[in-house]
Amino acid sequence: MDVSVITPIYKGNRYINGIFQMIADNAQKAPQLDIELVLVNDSPEIPLEYDESLVQNFSLKIVDNKKNLGIHGARKSGLHSAEGKYILFFDQDDSLTDTAIASQYQYVKNADAVVSNGWVKDNTGTKRPLFIRHQQNRVNDVDLYFYIGNLIASPGMCLIRKDCIPNCWAQEEMKTNGADDWLLWTGFLLDGRHFEINPDFTYTHKSVGTNTSDDETKMIESSVEAAKIMQPYYLNEKFNKIYQRRLAMREMCTQKNNAFLKYLMYFLNFDIAFKLFIFKKG
Repeated sequence: MDVSVITPIYKGNRYINGIFQMIADNAQKAPQLDIELVLVNDSPEIPLEYDESLVQNFSLKIVDNKKNLGIHGARKSGLHSAEGKYILFFDQDDSLTDTAIASQYQYVKNADAVVSNGWVKDNTGTKRPLFIRHQQNRVNDVDLYFYIGNLIASPGMCLIRKDCIPNCWAQEEMKTNGADDWLLWTGFLLDGRHFEINPDFTYTHKSVGTNTSDDETKMIESSVEAAKIMQPYYLNEKFNKIYQRRLAMREMCTQKNNAFLKYLMYFLNFDIAFKLFIFKKG
């Protein structure tokens, strides 16, 4: 296989036929590629239901987890079964353009991974770019993942070579959903890997207020877990201390909805505030 699209399904039967249609449309636009869709059922008490006639021009593989593993565990289950040289991790409620895979494959060539641009759409239908101006060009700056956090909104924006997935992500398993993306990309970069840049908009992330990424308390908890997993693999005390300060800032601002305290935290951590300001300016 050239490309494996791995999609965990959690109580998401209503999404499956739409995913089939998306992948079929992509396969039609990239007839030179062998594409497989790996659906991982992470709510095993609910059997998957779908219209098999929609499986056109791509291969389908079903993985049934024996118990709920969470997003990281489910993605890993799919990875173990995937046969593609390149991997696309795709969430059940998001969407791809019909040329997403063809576009990403064109830009990745023989590189380690490629990151495209995309949209975030709220529940009113309003869309905004996930990267503005020059932000996309900063994704290879590993320092920023410790000073700021995950720069890539979703792995659905990325096509990654399977043999470039870092051991810290592939061999461990996170218990708290949210920060496995940060662990994946930070390990990828610390391994000396590199993203190619695809300026095309290939992906849309739906933000409806109930996403894990919208729950800052859970995201901080997950980020602390990811940082602990990473430490034995990459012993860099400087980065560890920076990230601990960054998470402490985020936690303090979450606990105290106080503008003065927020500005005080940024003043006391001026190096982080400066990096964040520069990145947000694009």
